[in-house]
Amino acid sequence: MPRDVIASLDIGTATTRCILAEVNSRGELRVVGVCQRPSQGLRKGLIIDVDACARTVQETVSSAEGMAGVRVGAVYVALSPLHATLQPTRGVVTVQSDKYEVSDEDIVRVIQAAKVVSLPPNREIVDIVPRQYIVDGYGGLKDPSRRVGMRLELDASLVVGNLTALSTLRRTVERAGYSTASFVLKPLALGELVLSPKERDLGVQLVDIGAGVTEMSYFEEGVLKAISVVPIGGGSVSNDLAVGLKISLPTAEKVKTEVDWFAMPEDKTYDLQTFGHVESRRVQPRTILDVLEPRLEELLKLIRQQGASMSGREAPPAGIVLTGGTLKTKALARLAERYLSGVARVKLEIYDSVDDPGYNTAFAIAVHIVAQLRPAQRTPSGRMAKGVWARVKGIWHGFWE
Repeated sequence: MPRDVIASLDIGTATTRCILAEVNSRGELRVVGVCQRPSQGLRKGLIIDVDACARTVQETVSSAEGMAGVRVGAVYVALSPLHATLQPTRGVVTVQSDKYEVSDEDIVRVIQAAKVVSLPPNREIVDIVPRQYIVDGYGGLKDPSRRVGMRLELDASLVVGNLTALSTLRRTVERAGYSTASFVLKPLALGELVLSPKERDLGVQLVDIGAGVTEMSYFEEGVLKAISVVPIGGGSVSNDLAVGLKISLPTAEKVKTEVDWFAMPEDKTYDLQTFGHVESRRVQPRTILDVLEPRLEELLKLIRQQGASMSGREAPPAGIVLTGGTLKTKALARLAERYLSGVARVKLEIYDSVDDPGYNTAFAIAVHIVAQLRPAQRTPSGRMAKGVWARVKGIWHGFWE
């Protein structure tokens, strides 16, 4: 009997990650394969060498397949806000039931009506994010099913992708030997995984700090309101350390992530050879911080400025949630408390057994797709039912233990 397996792919500037998740008849998710490989052919989130990137994708997905003992034909691909925008839209239809009761068919028709917009030739609709349904003037509805009325409206946002970027991603996946099942906007999936319903209702800023870029999103009233990108990530910090200390990039990455330099005694020295440097050379924590702190400070200030622009507030009511692979930089949490107002948290406790928040996106996409493909397991708002989500978290922990 064929296995129902979902493959999610996150092609990052520094690392490409894949997760294979199996879905049983009850809609429960079980991770059966994972893999990550250093990315090739990318710069600042952009694919500059399709063949090199395709080789990385092929190695990553095939290794995950080997772990799972299954072959997949198509993968769900993470889409960065770097390649997409949110465009407001509105759809209106007449309820067709004899009793004027909103049916699933009416909801499908109003969603299709909202997608009928004029776009430039270099843009493509990737997804639609409902904000509210309105039945005969009564708005604020997350699920209009079985409401009685003659007129159904949908206020939504279209996820509009850059056609060149989408085509390049599709071609890369195809050269790796797979097809693209669909694109999933990263903040949309991450918001469902990382943020609580209360945070999304009050207003919260989600910040995904990657190697090449930092992707930001703002949620309010339960929906995704805005997305943006800051062109600095953890890779810039590693580059500064490599140049400032005259060490290799792999050594700089270890210096950045393995020690909280703020917590080290200032008079103590550390040998760079323990981090992989070719020769013995001792440095003090202050020497490291003189290089590390300015770049992280610049990044956090840009996050604060961009966040204020997105939300219209100095600090969102539910605070700021940080995620992404750069959170492995131990000094980042301490600086975030200093430069960002209202930091809610800097990582997810359920990932402690992995200790790699870089997998968040790939896992979030798998959960998002399960929620879309298994409507019987969803709440009226489209979120996964609490019991199902609890089982998903438990299974994910068990996979890594």
